[in-house]
Amino acid sequence: MSAWVPRVILGLVGAAVVAAIISISVGEGGPRAIQVVGADETIAFYADTAIPQDGARLGPADAPVEIELFTDLRATQSAEFQVEVVRPLVDEYVKTDRAQIDLRHRSVAAAEVSLPAVAATAAGEQGRQWEYADLVLQNLDESGPSGVDDQFLEDIANTLRGKTQDFDEDQWREDFDSPASETAPREDNELATELRLPAQPALVITGPGGSETLVDEPSLDDARQAIERVSVSG
Repeated sequence: MSAWVPRVILGLVGAAVVAAIISISVGEGGPRAIQVVGADETIAFYADTAIPQDGARLGPADAPVEIELFTDLRATQSAEFQVEVVRPLVDEYVKTDRAQIDLRHRSVAAAEVSLPAVAATAAGEQGRQWEYADLVLQNLDESGPSGVDDQFLEDIANTLRGKTQDFDEDQWREDFDSPASETAPREDNELATELRLPAQPALVITGPGGSETLVDEPSLDDARQAIERVSVSG
């Protein structure tokens, strides 16, 4: 027994040293658990025309139309919807100041709040929620057997820190650990339940002419037509 205990202690010390080296390496932009893809293009997309961003909102606060996007950052169908519908809407309506779009976090599993929703909300404290959420969706296939876990979310934050001048990863981590970052996603999910939205991505579009709810992954054309209808007051 006496010979065994030191080996255990040495093993634990060795593991701690390795973990510290990995932590330092990742913090300095070194090797990551995943190779995050799409960072340059994503950051450029949201920086184009300097779209205003405040927490969950992307676009001018006084835009005549509000688009609420209900989506689960853990779902591959949400990733497809982001590419096929959300980004074109941002290009056509948000970047031209015709609409603002708000990210509402939907949790279709048992938990009221998902980890990526909290992480994205934390990034929103620094005006980077949309970039963060988009990168999560783009890299879902790289999340591995553990799914979207803390390490995966750290990798996304690390990438944002390395690609931007204003993202503070330490501050993100502090906000991620704060219970306050769970409040908005929980309220989003409660609203989705109140509206009886299904699990698939949904849009609630509101303007001078009223409000329309589009469910079950509406097409880009469906969204465009709804925006045009609510843009005209009765």
